[in-house]
Amino acid sequence: MSIRFGYVGLGAMGAHICRNLAKHAASQGLPPISIWNRSPEKYDSIRPCAPDAFYAAKVEEVVQRSDVIFSSLINDQAAEEVYGKMFSAAKEEQGKEVIFVDQSSLKALTSEKLAEQAKAAGCVYIASPVFGRPPMAEAAKLLIVLSGPPAVKERLKPHLVPALGNRLIDVGEDVRSASALKSMGNMMLLGFIELLGEAYALGDSVGVDPGVYHNFLEQFIPAPPLLAYSANISKGLYTAGQGFSIEGGLKDARNMLCLGQDLGHPCPLPTIERAAANMTRAKEIGGDKQDWSALAAAVREQAGFSPYREGTNDGQGN
Repeated sequence: MSIRFGYVGLGAMGAHICRNLAKHAASQGLPPISIWNRSPEKYDSIRPCAPDAFYAAKVEEVVQRSDVIFSSLINDQAAEEVYGKMFSAAKEEQGKEVIFVDQSSLKALTSEKLAEQAKAAGCVYIASPVFGRPPMAEAAKLLIVLSGPPAVKERLKPHLVPALGNRLIDVGEDVRSASALKSMGNMMLLGFIELLGEAYALGDSVGVDPGVYHNFLEQFIPAPPLLAYSANISKGLYTAGQGFSIEGGLKDARNMLCLGQDLGHPCPLPTIERAAANMTRAKEIGGDKQDWSALAAAVREQAGFSPYREGTNDGQGN
């Protein structure tokens, strides 16, 4: 029997992944996918590449029509709410084992809780967060992380690479491991962004042109994800949509800070504490419609400069 895919959650990442999943299903001669999003107006961005998809009015309809359901949800609260409805619907599908592939960035304990609830509902939960900005999701160049039952993961892997990403890391059976790795990976990015903010503020203090410093980083550390944030900070432009929002960054920072405590061994993370404080201040200064690299605005302020470079942040810079 042909596998039937579903996708739940059409945020900045989910919309791109959903389109790629729909293209993959069509290329493999599989049934059109089923899709649900809390705000149905998001369906308009998917229809051009998936005209035959089923656009659900209720998330339960995706469960009824799918064997494997991918999800990308904004936070732990939304994940628990949406999965509660999906697990209830799955219980009614007697004799059918639904596989849930969760691409959300969640606390490790939340992933563990959802895996237990899935098992009680006769389903399988796979934790599968991804690394990459929206353009990488669009280009199917994500780094995909997997944890969960080995046999199920092996069945899924041909549908992940190269359809949704170009690299995959299997971190074992414990679903907490994938969520922990996601927090640790984002911790490196956030720490680097904090350091970038401080380095650019220092450069402003001693007269090094930000464009020159960005060019140096291009030559010295040619890592595309890091250079994207360096470009933001060097120009003082923090447009939301192409990276992580401040709200998403603060949520992930909280997940990082509590990860050790949650899993039984508290661990101090002073860099992340400072970055979280700077994101909070940047949100106060410029609002929540900014990329998380806007924390550099708070660093500039602490250094005695205007938070935003001249002509940036809708004219707030001066």
